[in-house]
Amino acid sequence: MFSMAERHIIVTDRRIILYARRGAIFKSDDVVTFKLSDVEGIKYKEEGLIGKRGIIEIQGRTKAKLVGSTSEMKTLYQQLLQFL
Repeated sequence: MFSMAERHIIVTDRRIILYARRGAIFKSDDVVTFKLSDVEGIKYKEEGLIGKRGIIEIQGRTKAKLVGSTSEMKTLYQQLLQFL
């Protein structure tokens, strides 16, 4: 599960790239990529009554779950659908 508060997401015509910079003193980059051709399906749902959060599940060779605010996740979901 990837929290979007910690990551930046980049969507190209070929890949989904999750990027995060970690560490307060010793910085390191964390990069996770998914080929769009390997993505078999994508699902959006919302959870929570008071503090709602949006969840995007990406199914493919590997499964990923992206969690963030509902407005950010809805926008990301709509952008991802354009590439599938």
